[in-house]
Formats: sequence, C-alpha cells, structure tokens
Amino acid sequence: MNVRTLGDLLRISEAELLSYKNFGETSLQEIKDMLAAKNLKLGQGMDDAHRAARRAIAEQYKGTGKENVLSKPVAELQLSVRARKALQLLDIQTLGDLASHTEAELMGVKNFGATSLQEVKERLAENGLSLRTLEG
Repeated sequence: MNVRTLGDLLRISEAELLSYKNFGETSLQEIKDMLAAKNLKLGQGMDDAHRAARRAIAEQYKGTGKENVLSKPVAELQLSVRARKALQLLDIQTLGDLASHTEAELMGVKNFGATSLQEVKERLAENGLSLRTLEG
C-alpha cells in the first residue's frame, strides 16, 4: 500500500484503505482510533496531496502549449454513467482534478470497478495524462 509514515496515512481516505485486499472494517477502526488519540483523521492531508499533484502536473505542462488540457471538464470524456457518478462523488470536475487522484481512491467508490477504472485510464491517456501514484 506504500504507507510508511503517519503523513502517508493522513493522505489516504477510508474508501481507499478499504479497497485494498485483506483490509477490512476492523483494521480501519483500529487505525481511526489510533489517529483519533492523536487528534488526527484519515484523509485530512488529501487536499494537500491533490493540490501538490495538480501543481506538479501543471509544472510538467508549463510552456508546452498543452496546459489547457488540465482545465478540460471531465464531462467531455464521454464516460459511462457509472464512472461519471463516481467522479461526481469525489467532486472531480477537470482532467487536472482527475489526474491528481489515485487508482485506489477511485476504486474505493461504491460501484466503481475495474471496467470503470480502465475506461478512465484510457480517456486520461488519450489526453496525455495518468492517475497519480503514491510515491514508493
């Protein structure tokens, strides 16, 4: 899962953790209790991670003439209803927003499966983008 530090844990949502094999409600509650004892909670660093990812992507595209692709609405991707609903639940509006999320974050959304993930990855690739990966 590439979670090695407390900071890594704060950048992960409950849904993302639950999407991993052999990680269930009991493990989730154990982690939530440990974090609560330190006045922390899962996902509180996600916005920072997404902002940093969007900045890195914007920096990568800076001066290439392709910066506009990041602000392109995800509605233009012609995704299936299931994939669109999952992106709406995560409040993903643009390709830049989408590229700042991980596969596990998407897979953590109810009814979003491997087919939807493949569809999203293909549409991003068509636009020269990919989903964020956790640093190993």
